[in-house]
Amino acid sequence: MAIKGGANLPGFSVWTSWVSAAAPVVFLVVGTAATIAAPGFSSIESPISALADPTRPYPWIINTAFITYGLMVQGLGFTLYVSAHRLFAKVMLPALILLYGSGGIAAGIFVTGGADIVVFGFSEGDLHGVAASTTLLAIMMLMALGTFAQTLGGELAVMRKVSLALFALTAIAAIIFLIMPPELGLSGLLQRTFFGTTMAWVFMSSMHVANRQRHEP
Repeated sequence: MAIKGGANLPGFSVWTSWVSAAAPVVFLVVGTAATIAAPGFSSIESPISALADPTRPYPWIINTAFITYGLMVQGLGFTLYVSAHRLFAKVMLPALILLYGSGGIAAGIFVTGGADIVVFGFSEGDLHGVAASTTLLAIMMLMALGTFAQTLGGELAVMRKVSLALFALTAIAAIIFLIMPPELGLSGLLQRTFFGTTMAWVFMSSMHVANRQRHEP
């Protein structure tokens, strides 16, 4: 499929998928740098967004990680739009990627726990919570769709199983994260668990769709 002027959309979408596949790697590197730059920070007890607390040194590092990740994953949305053949997939999959990435960007802009009123009585902390919830819901819907959506590898049993397994692990970790008493001090570990499973899904799906695009006539 090409457009006037010689632009090859399938060819370009391979590159955008690779950008999306690189997003988890970039987040891991920058997130690690943010953790190292915050002495005494406990990755087991505290969620990643706590690194953005203004009282900590270099809070802009983790904010940059969230925003960069949210922008880079949009590449997968473009690839899914190009590669999808059914109208439902062509609309729903990129829309969910847009929500997922936009939530990440918003989470980097609005500081967790911030008390400043931003709009309609909502504080920064409130908006951060909404952004985080939107991001998690969108990616879990994508992972669920990955168990049968052809564009996301539904024609391959292994991809269906991978999506289903990562969805189940994400759901379990997220539910425990929500209901677990804070005093147990495991919030950071649980959050990083479902961050890891969702980012693994993004990486694998991006590489799979890029590979499909490369070999389609």
